[in-house]
Amino acid sequence: MIISILLLVVVIIAAVVIALENPVLVQISVFGYLFQGAMGTFLLIALGIGIILGVALMLPTVIGRSIALMVHRRKLAALENPKPKPKKPSPRKKSASKKSA
Repeated sequence: MIISILLLVVVIIAAVVIALENPVLVQISVFGYLFQGAMGTFLLIALGIGIILGVALMLPTVIGRSIALMVHRRKLAALENPKPKPKKPSPRKKSASKKSA
């Protein structure tokens, strides 16, 4: 977890440095709309969109694995601590006085 946070901080610092190093005005076209701004700003936006898409695409796998892990842990707990089975009542012998013809 700490390595992930450190990596994220390094990536953010690098992205900000790259954005500050690219103040050139550029014009981009997205779905027919024209946008004008600093190249560094567009690079930060692209980085943010990439991170969001990456997380969104990983979520189904992460959720599926956590559900599978939860199921396996429950099965393991059930195997480690089995519930005692209820004893069946023993069959009673029929008495001779209750026999019918």
